[in-house]
Parts: sequence; C-alpha cells; structure tokens
Amino acid sequence: MTGDAAKKPVRWPGGVLLVAVGMSPANMRAAIEHLSAPLSDNASSLTVLAYSANAETARAMAVDEVWVYHQLGLRGFLALIRRISWRHFDSVYQPVPAALPLLRFLVWPRPPWFVNLVERRQA
Repeated sequence: MTGDAAKKPVRWPGGVLLVAVGMSPANMRAAIEHLSAPLSDNASSLTVLAYSANAETARAMAVDEVWVYHQLGLRGFLALIRRISWRHFDSVYQPVPAALPLLRFLVWPRPPWFVNLVERRQA
C-alpha cells in the first residue's frame, strides 16, 4: 500500500506524533508500520518528525504528515516546541530519546510521551 492511498485528513487537535529523529530508515519504517496499524480504523492521524534524509521514506509510507527536522538553531527549536504544543497530540512516541533528550520536558501541555513502542499495546 502506498502512502497516498492511506492518507486521511490530519486531525487537529489530536493525532499521534512519532519522533523518528535518530532512527535508521529500517527502524523508522518498522515504527511507522507498528503505529499505523491500530490507527487505520481510528480517525487519528500519524505525523512523523524525521531528518530530511529519512523524510522521503516516511512520505512513501502510510503517514498523514511529515515534519522535517534540520539543525534548527535556538529559534527553530523553539518553533518546533511551539508547533508540537499547539498541535495537542493525543500521544507522542520517541523511540530514540537520546537524539532530542529535552524535547519531552519542553512541550507544554505535555501529551502522554512514550519512549518504547511496546507501551502502546499495553496502554
């Protein structure tokens, strides 16, 4: 299935954010498949934050929105924090927290933030 066939309107506020910064393309692909399967029946949307090198991989999959992360500098990083805060995601998954270690503490209001994809199945 291509990403275009699975796209649905982006749900705002709400949805799920996958912070794929620091993930290899293969791990990112597996994480997207893991998170998009339960979302297929749900009205929730899947947004991926990825390095520009991995953005095309994410766009080719069942992802509703892709945010590209570059070395942003202070102003750009604050804009990213503000964008995540204003979007009011239902949940955020960050399998590699070492890539952006303070991100989850700077977003307010803070959605449920998971550093392990297995936690989704138990929640």
